[in-house]
Amino acid sequence: MRKPTFSPTKLTTYLTCRVKYHWAYMTPYGQLMRRPNPAFAFGANLHRALEFFHTAGGAEKLSPDEFRHALERLWSDAGFESAQQSEAFKQHGHALASQYYEAQAAQPTEAVVLFTERTLRRDMGRYILTGRIDRVDEHPDGTLEIIDYKSGRAEVDEEQVRNDLALHCYALLLQEIYPDRPLWIAIYALRPNKKVAVPLDADALAEFRELLDALVAQILDEDWDTLAPRWIPHCAGCEFLELCVRHLGLNPAE
Repeated sequence: MRKPTFSPTKLTTYLTCRVKYHWAYMTPYGQLMRRPNPAFAFGANLHRALEFFHTAGGAEKLSPDEFRHALERLWSDAGFESAQQSEAFKQHGHALASQYYEAQAAQPTEAVVLFTERTLRRDMGRYILTGRIDRVDEHPDGTLEIIDYKSGRAEVDEEQVRNDLALHCYALLLQEIYPDRPLWIAIYALRPNKKVAVPLDADALAEFRELLDALVAQILDEDWDTLAPRWIPHCAGCEFLELCVRHLGLNPAE
């Protein structure tokens, strides 16, 4: 029997709403009711451009015009509601990419980009943990820094980084490959062009591993026959709201 697989997105969905998790991952509705997501599409396009930027050698090797042309070439309209919306997001993407380039050119670092946009998997015993890491930098002292890009976030602080579920999952994935390396985790908020990084020691990561195992056990042992949705702010924009109203008796007015 194949072990169940969990990603940060899947785990976050459950923590947001167990009913949404049920619709998204345990029924065909997860695929059938998927709708265009402009914010996700925007982030995916920027990720491709930043991957190109770093694999091409960064600001030392790449001119601003070359970076701009790369974003044009790599841009995809998939996930946007119209060509006009895609173009508007692309122009915003050019602005963010330009300020990112300027910051990288003005503040060169001794760190080396170890890899970008890589999907890793780790056997956690009862389940498989998987995640796609935006970027990992290797510093001269051997420290590895996991960097997660955020295209929509207006601000970021150390508390947000320390409490970020995805970054801790990525750290567990990277730990299996580099078990003896010091780790830092970081969020790079592209709108304010700001990166915040904090160290993640082995004890804190071990504690997170215990919490993660407990969360997955709760999901796997969940009684999915007793779904009783309640209205939360997330419901207003949820693609499965109609299903909860029609099949599970959710009353949006309550």
